[in-house]
Amino acid sequence: MSADSLQVFVHPKLGVVIYDPIAQMGLAREQMRLFKVGTMGSSTFLRAIVSKDLQAADEGVSAEQVQAYRAARSNRRKPYCEHCRRHFGSVDFSVCGECHSIRCTCGTCNCASSSRRRKAA
Repeated sequence: MSADSLQVFVHPKLGVVIYDPIAQMGLAREQMRLFKVGTMGSSTFLRAIVSKDLQAADEGVSAEQVQAYRAARSNRRKPYCEHCRRHFGSVDFSVCGECHSIRCTCGTCNCASSSRRRKAA
């Protein structure tokens, strides 16, 4: 869908998913992390089970959600969670509906970190 390395697929049970090579950091070879467009969150799956049912998505499939994922990925000021220090490439995450940034599994996103900055100022 674009010049970057994102690949968009359709899975019969998961729906439209995004495969991001950067999000595969820290995973064992037999695992893969996919971003589920319907729930706007990523999850880790066994590669042998999920990959056999992946089919290439049409060009116009959920372009808005794919753009939301791309924006959240590029809006990260840091490659790790400011609260728990886990690298975003090594954990499952979701996209916050309010600030449209990555929300770590610990629950922290840019909403929380921007409120910390306002208090400190």
